[in-house]
Amino acid sequence: MTKTVGAHSSAAVSEAEAGLVEQWRSVQDAYLRTSNAIERELESKFNIGCSEFEILDLLAEYTEEPCRMKDLTLVSPLTQSALSRIVDRLEKAGLVDRAACTDDRRSMNVMLTDKGCEVYTAAAKTQRAVLKDCLGQ
Repeated sequence: MTKTVGAHSSAAVSEAEAGLVEQWRSVQDAYLRTSNAIERELESKFNIGCSEFEILDLLAEYTEEPCRMKDLTLVSPLTQSALSRIVDRLEKAGLVDRAACTDDRRSMNVMLTDKGCEVYTAAAKTQRAVLKDCLGQ
């Protein structure tokens, strides 16, 4: 069975395709509602956005050794350029430090500052609470 899409459309969509589109829209809706709620809470309480939080979250996993910028680009969905801009903002806010890597002078290490650890710990609680609220778990 096919379904005509829109009054002026000649494209016919199968029920399976319509189901996929509906499922995709549902996923998008859940993502956008959740990320917007997280963004509002983090911005109002900590003056950081979702992207900044995600970088702090990734850096918090590096407890034994510093994180190289190169390694951060491998685990982040952001482009290297976007990641550098976010790390710049976090550094200006005093949440991270950057230093030349001791074993490879071409590389830079990034690490949370004490202030960054404090902000991350509080922001993570807020982010997890919003996730729980929005995703119902």
